[in-house]
Amino acid sequence: MRSFLRVFLLGIFLLVIGYLGACVGLKDNTSAAGQAFNQFNILVKEEPRYVKIDNAKAVDEDGYGNYNYTLPSYDQKGQEHPIKFTGMGKLKQGHYLKLTTKGTYVITYQEAFEQNIPHNVYEKLNK
Repeated sequence: MRSFLRVFLLGIFLLVIGYLGACVGLKDNTSAAGQAFNQFNILVKEEPRYVKIDNAKAVDEDGYGNYNYTLPSYDQKGQEHPIKFTGMGKLKQGHYLKLTTKGTYVITYQEAFEQNIPHNVYEKLNK
């Protein structure tokens, strides 16, 4: 019985270590698997990020007018994170969006204006 308990506890320990490793490794992963993991990851908090629309980086992969954007995004502190999301139609070139994210998973997006974007983030979006 003791050896069973040891093997069981070792298994639990390895699962926890694997989960924590996945949490760290997939936080900025924009693949579909990374986004799905971040959506349900309890260790990744919801946070706003900001992007500036660049239609040169938009791709209509499905042929139905839903454009996929892969852009650099910035959190409140001005740290850059890759982000991939789908816009309903082609979004307005040069406009700013505030994304509500959980890691690389985009929950919502809305138009943002200069006065609502942190100054350090606004500067980085306009380099």
